Amino acid sequence: VPVMYGLPKIHKTGNPMRPILSMVGCYNHAFAQWIGRQLGSLRQSKHVAKDSFSLDFLKEAQLNGYYFVSYDVVSLFTNIPLEETINIILDSLFPKIKGLAAKDQLFNGMTKTVFRNALNHCLKD
Repeated sequence: VPVMYGLPKIHKTGNPMRPILSMVGCYNHAFAQWIGRQLGSLRQSKHVAKDSFSLDFLKEAQLNGYYFVSYDVVSLFTNIPLEETINIILDSLFPKIKGLAAKDQLFNGMTKTVFRNALNHCLKD
C-alpha cells in the first residue's frame, strides 16, 4: 500500500509541506525495480556520476569556457516530461536497423510495444 508523508519546505514562509508518496511495497514496485535493472546499461556513461566522490577528476579539469552543471535528480523528477523520456529510452534500446522491421526487434525478449507498455505501467499508472 502506498504511504504518503510530507517534508517541510523550510525555504518558504510558514513551512508548507511537500507531499511525498512512497510506492515501496506497492503492487508495481518489484516490476519497476526489474525495469530499472533492464535500463542499467543506459546509465553507464562517462557523463553520469553516481555520487560526488566520483567527481575527483574535476579538480584538475580544464573547462575552457565550458560549465560544469550538477542536478539533484530527486528535485527534478516531477518536472521530467515522461512521454519524451520514454521515447528517448525506446530509441536507445531499439535503434533503427536497416533491413529489420521494428516489430521484429527485441530487447531482453520484449518488442518495442511491450517495453513501452511496461514503462507506461511503471511511470504513469
